[in-house]
Amino acid sequence: MTGGYARHTLSPADLAGLGAGEVPPALADTLKRAIASRNIALLESVRRLSGSAAIDALWRRLGAQPGQALDVLISPQLGAWADDALRCGSGDTGVLLAALEREQGPIALDGPRPLRLRFETGEPLRGHFGLAVAERPGPADWTELCRQAYRLLRARHPRVAAAMAELVTTIVPVVPPAPPETFSATSGAAFGAVALSAPADAAELAATFTHELQHQVLGAAEEIVALTVPGHPGRFAVHWRDGERDAGATLQGIFAHVAVVEFHRAEWLAGPPEDRPGHAAAFALWRLATGRAMEQLGRSGALTPAGAVLARPLESRIRAALAEPVPAPAARAAEAALA
Repeated sequence: MTGGYARHTLSPADLAGLGAGEVPPALADTLKRAIASRNIALLESVRRLSGSAAIDALWRRLGAQPGQALDVLISPQLGAWADDALRCGSGDTGVLLAALEREQGPIALDGPRPLRLRFETGEPLRGHFGLAVAERPGPADWTELCRQAYRLLRARHPRVAAAMAELVTTIVPVVPPAPPETFSATSGAAFGAVALSAPADAAELAATFTHELQHQVLGAAEEIVALTVPGHPGRFAVHWRDGERDAGATLQGIFAHVAVVEFHRAEWLAGPPEDRPGHAAAFALWRLATGRAMEQLGRSGALTPAGAVLARPLESRIRAALAEPVPAPAARAAEAALA
């Protein structure tokens, strides 16, 4: 298991595909294997620091069950535990082994590519995200919300649904830090997990999944290739965060919000009639905010050659969205919000 670390690559076509919103199964597999290699390196670093026999036992177990090795190595429980243990200088391997053995479902959601999710309320993910775990809604309510959200994504956002079925594995239900606002987050260490508070409805959950999936995709790609210049001094004002962001965080936000823009466009044009005005307003706002952020980043010199390849189709998607006629009230509200 630890005899050598694999090298992973993303071709220009892969990067352009990611920028265009495409994550075909072969590319998803490359991203997962990059995460597995990173997690092997983290676990080996923890083992060298702590001399833990439990990690040696884990390697032996995975060696004896090669068919399960990839799923274990990319599990958010393992990644979060290894990252936290390395930062703290040690970790309780019992917590890791218990998390890998714990049954939390999983639940299967229907579709051509069934989505299998597990709900996780224990350690190490509980401590990794640093938020109180929500007891309500319960698993049955979450299951129904996820089923409805996934059905919506399959119906009107098939690329998102397909990528989600490949890459999202775990939900961590949390109490929002600033209620009544809802909350969602991912962690680069905990690949496959989404921490989120209860959404208002399935459409909000589908939008959240769309957004957080993009962070996972780009975070995994950045394990393989640098997309922004390390240490670049540029700082960028973005509508979705207070204060200025560095180049890497700005690209992450742009990548996620382009998908959010397209989500709201599809819901505005084809979703339930009563919801369309809200989606039109969100489409108008986020296309303008994302376009302005992309303009800043594009002229900054902060993108690497690989980042520029990925950014070109992102820019094309933003330009297409900005060219779309929208209701005048939505356009005026967007301009006012960003004034």
